[in-house]
Amino acid sequence: MPMTLDQLLAFHAVASRGTFAAAASELHKSQPAVTKLVQNLEAELGLELFDRSAYRATLTAIGRLFFERAAEVVAGAEALASFGLALGGAAEPIVRVVLEAVTPLPPVLGVLRQVQSLFPTVRYELRTERLAGALETLHDASADLVITCTRGLDTRGMTTQRFGEVPILPVVRHDHPLAKAARPLANALLRQYPQVVLRDSARGELTQTLNVLEGGLRWTVTDVASKLEIIEAGLGWGGLPAHVVAPGLAAERLVVLDVREFDVDIIDLYVVRKKDRPVGPVAQALWSRLLDAGGEPRPSLRG
Repeated sequence: MPMTLDQLLAFHAVASRGTFAAAASELHKSQPAVTKLVQNLEAELGLELFDRSAYRATLTAIGRLFFERAAEVVAGAEALASFGLALGGAAEPIVRVVLEAVTPLPPVLGVLRQVQSLFPTVRYELRTERLAGALETLHDASADLVITCTRGLDTRGMTTQRFGEVPILPVVRHDHPLAKAARPLANALLRQYPQVVLRDSARGELTQTLNVLEGGLRWTVTDVASKLEIIEAGLGWGGLPAHVVAPGLAAERLVVLDVREFDVDIIDLYVVRKKDRPVGPVAQALWSRLLDAGGEPRPSLRG
């Protein structure tokens, strides 16, 4: 029996998401069903695609080579399906939107509310990623649209339009020793106290860091909310979006630090989609409204 698209989708999801459970959630199948699809694929090919000797299954050397080709087939199948929907004017059944973690939610939710009223039967998948992780979801075809920062990343093959900007403020709790230190803060002093940083959610070569002081103490977290709570608890300092720290600054729980070593004080956010993936009517409606919601436009990035 030849391999099927369902088997390839299951294999691709496990390899991309890292676990059979995550793949099952993405595919809206049971975990045993995903496991069976992958096992059948391996049996039909006569290949061991995953090493299951550890706690988590990882790709074998052969599995990594097979994944590269499988990703092309999966992307092509998804593009063909989107193209057929666009030709028929039918709404996509699912639209997947990924946000960089610092993206302010109110304008995005406003757009989703508008589009939902136009396409009430469509299911939306909205999730956040960090740093290069958002753009990576376009590369691995697990998102239709992303809002992300593109600093230092290759956007060739992408269509990009500016969404807006997010000021990043280095902050600390009001009674932390750094809050009372002379300004500007000496580099040696900053390194004596933990800097709370977001871990990049990208799993491949796109991984990057932002405003991380080398050589200092560091706490690493996986979401903005945890970072804020740790800083407000007085356990460290770090950079956060202005809209996230505004309540703490207004209530004088937090103070802004003078940190000269930060490379970035404003993150430019872009709405991004792949050029080679036809856009259905729902994604197109989101695209156009997100551009309007993000503020004054600037020229597109080249790519």
